[in-house]
Amino acid sequence: MNATEKILSVYDKEQLKEIADHGCESGVCSQHIYYGDTKAFFGDYEDQILDELVLNYGTEFLVDLFKDADASLDIYMNNVTWAFIELVAFEAVEDETVRLEQEEAKIVEYMQPMTV
Repeated sequence: MNATEKILSVYDKEQLKEIADHGCESGVCSQHIYYGDTKAFFGDYEDQILDELVLNYGTEFLVDLFKDADASLDIYMNNVTWAFIELVAFEAVEDETVRLEQEEAKIVEYMQPMTV
């Protein structure tokens, strides 16, 4: 199981939406609240987490997180983990929204009167 799959298996749709809307700081990330939890997750999936964040936000984003953490590794790993979880949540919510819009468009198309 990769890091994305792990997050998607831990949090349900409502929790992912809450994370996407309010961030991990809101406390909805019940499995990733404490430094022990976020550091363990970071340790297990460091390469994938960093790759995804660099791909989506650039290297400077990670540098900024480190500066914001005042060079504390614990705070940095926590913030990087939270940023990753928020990215996964945002993408999951966005994917669900697109899927629902596509289904709605199909229904609207189906409901259109047939022209002969």
